[in-house]
Amino acid sequence: MTSVPEFIIDKSMRLIARYLAAGKLHTVASGTENLPTQGPALIVARHYHHLFDGLTFFAAVQRRFHIVVTLDWVQNRRTKFFMQAINRMARWPMLLRTDALERRGNLQPRLFSTGDVTRYQRRALREAVELLVEGRILVVFPEGYPNVDPTYTPKTEPDQFLPFKPGFLNIHRAAETRLGAKIPILPAGIRYETGKIWQGYLAFGKAIDLAAANNRDELIARLENETKGLSGIAAKLA
Repeated sequence: MTSVPEFIIDKSMRLIARYLAAGKLHTVASGTENLPTQGPALIVARHYHHLFDGLTFFAAVQRRFHIVVTLDWVQNRRTKFFMQAINRMARWPMLLRTDALERRGNLQPRLFSTGDVTRYQRRALREAVELLVEGRILVVFPEGYPNVDPTYTPKTEPDQFLPFKPGFLNIHRAAETRLGAKIPILPAGIRYETGKIWQGYLAFGKAIDLAAANNRDELIARLENETKGLSGIAAKLA
């Protein structure tokens, strides 16, 4: 935990986000009335742009929020230590993608060991659950990869949408158990119109009725379809 007051951290991050978006990105948000004004919420969002997605959230969400981020893209130790320090101060849980490390053969710069994957995963789960128990908003990108990334993405089409990885449900279940209360899951769609200044459209859907899903797979499929629809992508009906 950092000794820096939270409102200063949040204000600083919003100023940085505003600076990064200036002259590059304009955000149009809809469905913000679906966001709870207090208490925990898990937002499940489409992942399109490695940087702009986060900036749209800063432009649209007034409450402080936390994003589960990946760290395996860093190229050197300086960037690794800097990103770790920033994310820890912001309380943004950090993960490593096993396939990303295997693809890079990683270990050439030896930034991470194979054992780090499990260590980061356990710490991220613990931190994410704690954030929800504290009544905060947590944002996850279950696809794992964006459509636009400077290092690598498996997506080859502009509207390609990867199947959701189920890890966010582990976070949700553990947090509800700890809290002893229900936590809403909200889908969020993201799409862009490119140009000199990108137009980002961030749309929040209503909280999903978890009781309406018969099983885990059905719940994930529903969240995928809701997120696709909010992103302007035709959803496949099961």
